[in-house]
Amino acid sequence: MNARLERYTLAAGFPIACIGVGPSGEVVLGGGGGPGRSGVQNKLGVYAIDDKKKELRLVCESVLSSDEDAPTCLAMHPKERALVCSANRGAAQIAKGANSNWRLFTLGKRAVKAGATAKSICSTSDVDYQRCIAFSPSGGLVAGGSTDGTLAVAHYPSLRPAFPFVDAVSEINDVSFDASGAYLAAATDTELRVLSAKDASLIKAIDDPHTSGGTSAVFRFARFGPIAGAAKEDTKAADAPTGVLYTVLNARTRKGAYILKWDVASWTRTATRYAGTSPITAFALSRSGDLLAFATASLHLVVCDAHSLRVLERVRAAHGFAITALAFGAGDRHLISGSADESCHVYVLPAAWPTPMAHTLALARAHMSTIAIVLVVLVAIVLALLLRS
Repeated sequence: MNARLERYTLAAGFPIACIGVGPSGEVVLGGGGGPGRSGVQNKLGVYAIDDKKKELRLVCESVLSSDEDAPTCLAMHPKERALVCSANRGAAQIAKGANSNWRLFTLGKRAVKAGATAKSICSTSDVDYQRCIAFSPSGGLVAGGSTDGTLAVAHYPSLRPAFPFVDAVSEINDVSFDASGAYLAAATDTELRVLSAKDASLIKAIDDPHTSGGTSAVFRFARFGPIAGAAKEDTKAADAPTGVLYTVLNARTRKGAYILKWDVASWTRTATRYAGTSPITAFALSRSGDLLAFATASLHLVVCDAHSLRVLERVRAAHGFAITALAFGAGDRHLISGSADESCHVYVLPAAWPTPMAHTLALARAHMSTIAIVLVVLVAIVLALLLRS
């Protein structure tokens, strides 16, 4: 499938590790050169999408200390102009167990204001970092998972723990709250756990991830999607997890990647999409729950219908280096991708996607001349065979 999406690009000037989109459509890019004297700053940049000028316009930014790590993940508050990101402190503070890596920022019209900080990683090694972070739909809780296996859940905006840290044994790849906000999914390589967001009690565990053919795999991402037609916020706790759950499996042999859709009421797989031979490196689900996107190690970018998992668009060579982050814009009108190559692309998405039949007809029209040539060649071959006989 050939890319038909309009795209414009921002040269961010730093490797992009994470992307967030706020409730008003503001785009936040996080990343940098990390600790040391690389000359590449550690930043959080706030941008506005301008479709008329076809650009991401810088609104304001916060430059973090070069003695500390760059932001490795961030989550935008679902209702307020605020975010929580994770950026490790310096090596000395980490060694002392004083790594207040969680950092709250509020977004002003012309400045990014720093707020509360908190520790969410148990490790005293500067090798470990927080890989993933997510807000509950109401914004009252924030959860993060780290490479040392620490699962932290805190109240917003105080960042005070909701309950003691949970040890997941191995590194946590992704976290996600369900539509009610009462339940939390945490994915490690070998296990998917669904926990109560109140006290971390275990609700469901799925282990031994593998493909339908039996190939051993790892859980790379896990995201709850909203219930079709339901309220968008967790105003009432549910008796069980609600909505659907998407999991990404990367085969351990690196010869296959899959997206699975689960019905959380029965915990059965309702759809599976083979994503290709290359591992999936980034994943995003739109706020409406209608679209999902993923990027692969082979630098492909794919947009799918989240309900059927049907591929809507595929972009090859989307970046020049690893694609590290994806996010949908407000109203599902944009897809933003970030890369270690210091570039950020904004793809303009159509208001309505073509049906499978319409897409097939469009492809046929686009390749009509090729089809005609092939038919002429086939007719000539058939005539030649008939004449010989």
